[in-house]
Amino acid sequence: MRADLARVIVVDDHEAVRTGLERVLDRAPDLEPVAGLADDRDVITLVAREEVDVAVLDYDLERGDGLSLCWRLKQREDAPAVVIYSGYAGPGLAFAATVAQADAVVSKADPVEMLLSTIRRLAAGERLLDRPAPELVEAAAARLRADDLPVMALLAAGADTAGIARALGVDAREVGRRARRVIGRLQAGSGRRRAAA
Repeated sequence: MRADLARVIVVDDHEAVRTGLERVLDRAPDLEPVAGLADDRDVITLVAREEVDVAVLDYDLERGDGLSLCWRLKQREDAPAVVIYSGYAGPGLAFAATVAQADAVVSKADPVEMLLSTIRRLAAGERLLDRPAPELVEAAAARLRADDLPVMALLAAGADTAGIARALGVDAREVGRRARRVIGRLQAGSGRRRAAA
């Protein structure tokens, strides 16, 4: 393993997308595909076992979902950078991804070079999600329970579970439960998941 390679995993339930991305990553001289997975079942175990710099997560997985998986990955001390890769990219998804603590959102409609550039920038330590517009925060807040609003705000600010627990005077399990609820509600308001909600 070369130290100058950014190690990348791809999680997408469409085999053609997953295989295509792995091939593109394999051809890039500075990127190394670690694994391609169809769902969230083995990702946490893989990241615990393998060094991963960037995770490319499909937003809309057949089993599980990219935002919840992102949040779980970001709870790790050695968390990789995460890009949500979706055909449903837009302001609502970008805000939900910010709350899930993703580092970037890239549309599947964009040229693949945009994804590769994003991976490289994330591997170099950049975070590419802008502060959400106030109207997005308001719209998201309207879908949440009042006691979840501080959790949403702290997640969007990048606070970790322990920091949120301290700030709210609750235990880490309660923070996890609320965070999952917030992310689930925000997903219901963005992209294809809105139709399913």
